[in-house]
Amino acid sequence: MERAPLTPRSPLAMQRPELTWAQSPSLCVLLRPQAEFRVVGPDRPLLATVGQDIVLPCHLSPRADARSWEIWWIRHQFSETVHLYRNGEDLYGAQMEEYVGRTELVRDGLSNGTLDLRLAGVRPSDDGQYVCTVRDAASYGEAMVELEVAAMGSVPLLSLEAHQDGGIRVVCGSAGWYPQPEVLWKAANGQRLPSVSQRRSSDERGLFEIQDVVVVSGKGDGNLSCVVRNSRLEQEQASSLHISAPFFHNVIHWMAALGVFLVLSVASFGVIAYLWRRKVVLSRALGESFWPLPPAKPPEKGAPWEGCGSGWLLIALWSLVWVDGAQKGTGEHWVWERGPGGDLSHGEKWGPVISQLKSG
Repeated sequence: MERAPLTPRSPLAMQRPELTWAQSPSLCVLLRPQAEFRVVGPDRPLLATVGQDIVLPCHLSPRADARSWEIWWIRHQFSETVHLYRNGEDLYGAQMEEYVGRTELVRDGLSNGTLDLRLAGVRPSDDGQYVCTVRDAASYGEAMVELEVAAMGSVPLLSLEAHQDGGIRVVCGSAGWYPQPEVLWKAANGQRLPSVSQRRSSDERGLFEIQDVVVVSGKGDGNLSCVVRNSRLEQEQASSLHISAPFFHNVIHWMAALGVFLVLSVASFGVIAYLWRRKVVLSRALGESFWPLPPAKPPEKGAPWEGCGSGWLLIALWSLVWVDGAQKGTGEHWVWERGPGGDLSHGEKWGPVISQLKSG
């Protein structure tokens, strides 16, 4: 494919000594030597897979001996040297770093006007346009060569991730693709399913990794398929996953159980909070009502507690000991038991009880 002539402002044109300018008071003209040949490249893009060796074709028309000419392969987008041949030698000093050790001008065809460049170990970064430029002492020509790089990735891996929106969240993952692949989800009936999320990332080699997510809901058994396709190679990788009907039913049961659990949890929390509040209020009330009641010192053993012959005082004092002593750890408290005559008398463990509550 022949490339259109360079404009006067092109940096490549300004670097070529055979291009000269003629100026007049009102006109500036580029004087370009008449080429005695044409440089011809392929009329369609070349396709290469990652890791493959590829030959970028280019030749003179009519055929001529180019062994003593200058042959310069450059990247069209960057205008940087891929390979330079001059005066019968390969000049690697001007070469782009990423092409060092990877290019070779095919010498066998130079005498016949063949200017092919061999590129080893194709990478994703090699994708794009190249310019084959040729010149001798009096003529110059160039042609464009386009290289398309492709790579097939791994077989997709399908996994069940979680329940979502009443369905099942399914993830399709695959790596090693170039360029970015297309992802297609298909249900059991052939219907296409939309992705709910997509993630694309590239590794250090420039190859793409994909993760697509779909939410599936259904009433019956069926297969779910994930198809990953490389449009340049017109090839694809696919995986299928069988999801049974009971699995979908379990989703509904699980959601119902979760709802009941949440309701019961909220109700239980409310009851606990209410009882704790009642306990605090009761503790304060008992502390204020019964704290002044005990005598200055305990009565002698067997002596009746005057005015208190019923069992409710024992319960009240027990509550006072538990609430005020266990929680506050302060004050003096007494434990009473019913004596042989039916009256209340202090217990045998009077001293230890008081000292324990005081140390609280």
